Amino acid sequence: MSSMAPHHQSATLVASPSYPNAIAWSSENLVAVASGRIVTILNPAVLEGPRGLVVLRRSDPFPIGVVNREDLLEPCLMPISLARETEPCARSISWSQQGFAPNSGCLLAVCTVGGHVKLYRSPVWEFCDEWVEVADISKLLFNYYQTINFGEDNGSHLTSSKNTNIEETEVFGSTRELQEPLSRRGPGRRKIRPPRVDGYFYDGNEDDSDSSKDADFSLKPCAKSKKKTLKKTVKPRHEPVSINGQDRTENIEAPSSSNGEKKSLPLITAKQYACRDAQLSSLVVAWSPVVSSSDKNSGSLRHWCILAVGSKSGKVSFWKLCMPEYYTIDAGVVTSHPMLIGVLQAHKSWVSAITWEVPSADSSKSSLLLATGCSNGSVKIWLGNIEGLNQCTNAGEVPFALVAEVTTDLSAPVSSISLAVPARSQYEVNLAIGRASGSLDTWIWNTCSNKIENASACHAHDQVVTGLSWGMDGCCLYSCSQDNSARCWISRENHLEEIPVHANFPELKESTDLSEVSDRCFGLTLAPGGQMLAVVRSLDVNILDQMYQARTQKAVVEFIWVGNQFFGIPLDRRIDICSPQSAILSSSNFLWWGSNILWSLKKYENVENALVLWDVVAALQGFKKFAPAFLETLMHMWVSSLFSDDPQCVSINATSGPWHDVVPYVSLRKLHLLNIICRKVMLSNHSEDGPGAENGNDAATVFWNTLLIRSEREVRERLVGFTFAAVLKRAAYLFKGTSTENNWFPVGVAQMDSWVSMNNGEANKQLQSIRAKIKDLGSRIVSACEYSLEETCPYCSAPVQFEMPDAAICRERHTLSRCKASMRLCSVLQPVWHCVCCGGMVDKLLPESFFTMESSPLDANHDEGPLDLLGLSVPLCPFCGIKLQRLMPAFLLSTLPV
Repeated sequence: MSSMAPHHQSATLVASPSYPNAIAWSSENLVAVASGRIVTILNPAVLEGPRGLVVLRRSDPFPIGVVNREDLLEPCLMPISLARETEPCARSISWSQQGFAPNSGCLLAVCTVGGHVKLYRSPVWEFCDEWVEVADISKLLFNYYQTINFGEDNGSHLTSSKNTNIEETEVFGSTRELQEPLSRRGPGRRKIRPPRVDGYFYDGNEDDSDSSKDADFSLKPCAKSKKKTLKKTVKPRHEPVSINGQDRTENIEAPSSSNGEKKSLPLITAKQYACRDAQLSSLVVAWSPVVSSSDKNSGSLRHWCILAVGSKSGKVSFWKLCMPEYYTIDAGVVTSHPMLIGVLQAHKSWVSAITWEVPSADSSKSSLLLATGCSNGSVKIWLGNIEGLNQCTNAGEVPFALVAEVTTDLSAPVSSISLAVPARSQYEVNLAIGRASGSLDTWIWNTCSNKIENASACHAHDQVVTGLSWGMDGCCLYSCSQDNSARCWISRENHLEEIPVHANFPELKESTDLSEVSDRCFGLTLAPGGQMLAVVRSLDVNILDQMYQARTQKAVVEFIWVGNQFFGIPLDRRIDICSPQSAILSSSNFLWWGSNILWSLKKYENVENALVLWDVVAALQGFKKFAPAFLETLMHMWVSSLFSDDPQCVSINATSGPWHDVVPYVSLRKLHLLNIICRKVMLSNHSEDGPGAENGNDAATVFWNTLLIRSEREVRERLVGFTFAAVLKRAAYLFKGTSTENNWFPVGVAQMDSWVSMNNGEANKQLQSIRAKIKDLGSRIVSACEYSLEETCPYCSAPVQFEMPDAAICRERHTLSRCKASMRLCSVLQPVWHCVCCGGMVDKLLPESFFTMESSPLDANHDEGPLDLLGLSVPLCPFCGIKLQRLMPAFLLSTLPV
């Protein structure tokens, strides 16, 4: 799409981005856009709905020291002294994976132009649109450098300050200090700056070894300095002064000590000041994938990730963050502080791009891949040992080994990089590099031979490459540029071949070609399901209506369908194409759509991938409306593949058949996928009625409704069997005298026992056998679980009888909700978890092991089997597998995974 493809929908922004990679799509289906002084957070399912905001505020400069006035004109200080940022601006953003926020959501890392990095979470219990700051990475980094004296030799080379009383020195901002020196320089001595290309500073003849020129690496329009009234002050020539950088306040006061006295700032040289400022000036942030390791104390499996922060000094700092010990949606204190585990001198110049990847999808995740790009044009690939990273407890040397380095004749700064591990070859890693000159090159690193080879290179764009993203497991590459273009590429025979993005979709209507009113593209990102692409562009305010549009519409985010592209994935010719539907889409389009959707659904069968398939469900809903026959054929093929590796082995043309006997042997993740597709696609018109309701007499509706009922019953039996097995295991531990302090505590056992008794004729025989063992525990059961059948209505205190597993009605006709996980009555005083797919409520979270078990718990040895009760309790719906959340008011942002 050299210019623009018809978009699915779009959303305008009140501020425009200024830097590359300005958009990111989270694993919980939220889109963040670094739009100037704010970060806008959108729900792609409800673009006209509420939004979240991260408001960037001025941060106080760190007290790294003061310099003499005559040192202000030193070359190393000129970029800092001449900085004129009138307001904060977002430079880099990155989403963590799910599970690191108190509500199991994603954390957002934001790096400003001033070099400050902070972490934010959603306002779960604050009920506001502004996201909440949870950690200041830059402050923690400053504290670390302060303890090691910024890596200097014990301060022996610091300039003596015995003749200067720093405590009595008045500190001024850079505007005031530079006014007099600059006026004496004269017009003939003005510093010559490199040429500007549409707001981007780039000197093609720049010497790569001169890192001081990296201050000209910027992608933003020049901001006019605000005129300020300055009070003339006569100061001695050798008076020490402090320098303000970007995103800094005007006046700097030395911090106070604990007794209230002001601390003195050290007098340092210009080179020291520039070096310290470069170490603290962050440029780019990137979260790693989630990795796991065993906790030595508890023996449980702990999940954690690493935040990499690149700086102007060429160093990358690594911050380890563990998942919280528990999750909550109620106001509370859930702390998981980031810990600095090391600093790596990755480059000799600015670190301009960072990305992570796991070396192989089939490996045991024993290592992590890190790629770093530099403003001098070099790119390096590092291999980190996970066990070594987990053992790092202080900021020493991190176990990252340099395994490959890309060195070319191109001196253009690296603006964007992307890593991918192709599914067809687990021993290869694809690396894409976008540069400030508009060039795009791809490389292949072989993990066995440890060699890297150039796969292709081309001049893909006319200006800076502002976004790169591999799609379809490395089968294709998306790129965008400041020249307002976004393209898709496939590597063939050592060259990149551009393929058109056919946005043909039955749901699409005629939409405005936004390329006519936009002037720059600042980034792109793929949806979790890989079927949709989001692109952010700035709008040309000169073309917009100056009264009604130009003031409030500075940029636009487009959501474009890309699921109908042919990426080389094998096509399934068995997808029947009816002639009436062929008029809407071509036969090839149907084949491509079907193959790509089946690929996405197959990817979600892996329990390590969070169930966030909004784009897949949205595409299927569109086909249901405009191509129902195609949808039925596609979904029947998919269901057949769920029940068997060979789709021909199982027939699903009847409402009852062999698949009834196969359901107990299907993994829980496949049942979750089946429930989601049944509810949100095949039975979406009857979703409010629930399974089992009178939803119509047509054969297709009856089939999918029967399939949903059978699947949910299987999930419920597994849930009850898992709870019973946990009770037996805890009872066995107590009998042996083994501690059960950190084990998951089952609740609602009495209600589950009643449910099995009510369905004794239909319940699984193995489940009935486990229930008999529960009965044999007698009075010992109260020490192994919560066992209480008596329940009362919270409104009238009337007794409530157990009649249904999902709801209850008291004697006074009060309707109450039951927990989907425990069958107990949900609390009405505390907030409970909510599933946006099935609408169920959960009051008691289940351990992670329930969702990751490969086989049914009814087949395990319940006394000594591999049932893991030490794991973290996770907010996932037991019937849908998607992330649970708190019900939010309609005027506040919420997530929609499906």
